[in-house]
Amino acid sequence: MTAVQGHVRIDHQHAAQQARQMPGQWVLAGTYRSRASAVSAVKQVRVARLAAYEPAGSFDARQEVGQDGADLWVRYVDPGAVAAAGFRQSVEAGLTEDFEAFSRRMDAATATTSRSA
Repeated sequence: MTAVQGHVRIDHQHAAQQARQMPGQWVLAGTYRSRASAVSAVKQVRVARLAAYEPAGSFDARQEVGQDGADLWVRYVDPGAVAAAGFRQSVEAGLTEDFEAFSRRMDAATATTSRSA
């Protein structure tokens, strides 16, 4: 990679498109001349201040300082897949019960409550 000189131009639209095609994989969006600029871009990506990364929360970002400047890395995080995976992992770990277990517990509680009334 050649040294970054002059005004930095990063194609965020292209980076976001690449990241959407490879959910969970880090994609190099570009290199900033300063770490401060890259840190600012990380924040803008995460809250979708840059339209390419909408909706807010659907992208993660990080920066890494290298010889040529500060690299901005982005990845698409499918919110639906993350929520489903999080729920599945919590059920498997015993932290959350599945719907059938919840229904059985509620039926038992309702039966106990109606008998004592």
